[in-house]
Amino acid sequence: MHEIKGYFPKLLIFILFQFLFASVSSAAFADEVYKWRDKNGNVFFSDVPPALGDAEVITLKEEPASNPATRPKVNSAKPKGGSTDEKRPYGSIKVIMYKTSWCDYCRKAREYLQSLSVDLVEYDIERDRSVRAEMLRKSGGARGVPLVDVEGIIIHGYSPGQMKSAVERRRSF
Repeated sequence: MHEIKGYFPKLLIFILFQFLFASVSSAAFADEVYKWRDKNGNVFFSDVPPALGDAEVITLKEEPASNPATRPKVNSAKPKGGSTDEKRPYGSIKVIMYKTSWCDYCRKAREYLQSLSVDLVEYDIERDRSVRAEMLRKSGGARGVPLVDVEGIIIHGYSPGQMKSAVERRRSF
């Protein structure tokens, strides 16, 4: 009985922390992005203005909720007349990864997904604003990369176990 009394306050604190973190992180999402160039001509994007120099302010638009009729269809049917043990080949699994060029975890995720021989498409969110907006929609507003989409299964960050599990789920038809 003593262990239960000690466990409950810890659980309550954990739940409260999760709620506060979710509230702060969603409130911290800005509708503006700052774009500027450094002295070498490199282009930077951030939700925080640069300390020095001028920056162009880019206002993000809220994307309308996607229409279920326009979403890509994922074949979840079992094969007809065949064994239920049959699986789709890895190469038929479409995986989209949202990344940046400087992210080491994005590089690791790419290498891992390539080792699975899936049909991998990579989008650099710093080079294409429409891709960034698409990523934010899929992630629920989370800005971290990599974000991996395995035919509708969304994985935040570099997690080989979750990526493998998602690919295997999609291989099972």
